[in-house]
Amino acid sequence: MNSDVEVGRTVVGVPIPIRIRPGFLILAAAGGAIGAGARYLLTLVAPTWETLSAGTVAVNLLGPFFLGTLLQTLSQGAETAHRRRLRLLLGVGFLGAFTSYAELALDVITVSENGHALIAVSYALLTIVAGAAATWFGIFSAARWGRIRQRRQGGVG
Repeated sequence: MNSDVEVGRTVVGVPIPIRIRPGFLILAAAGGAIGAGARYLLTLVAPTWETLSAGTVAVNLLGPFFLGTLLQTLSQGAETAHRRRLRLLLGVGFLGAFTSYAELALDVITVSENGHALIAVSYALLTIVAGAAATWFGIFSAARWGRIRQRRQGGVG
């Protein structure tokens, strides 16, 4: 089967057990540990206003951008074990822990409780929309860079 985690299926009503490969879990956990540390360091040095951290905004924009870039880059060409490991280490692990929508939710609640409900809702919506745009921009940038590299390698352009 060509997946990172085999999902349970049924064959004539008989469930097939889910198998999670320990090596894949280790890759995701290692990437997650490093990503969480990077997020912590960035939010530690970033300025804050009220309870809003510029670090939280930064990780929730940089993370989706880099995830879009990574997944677009890894989608070019055939699936290999190396690509799967990179996706787990960097995408699921590092970038999954680097972004912090839990911190966004906490910021929104705290700002709202401090009497700034409109700012809290605006902050939440803008962060989510900007994160989606950052993902799209990462995908677009990686695809464009891939076409430029392909032309240069092929001698065209």
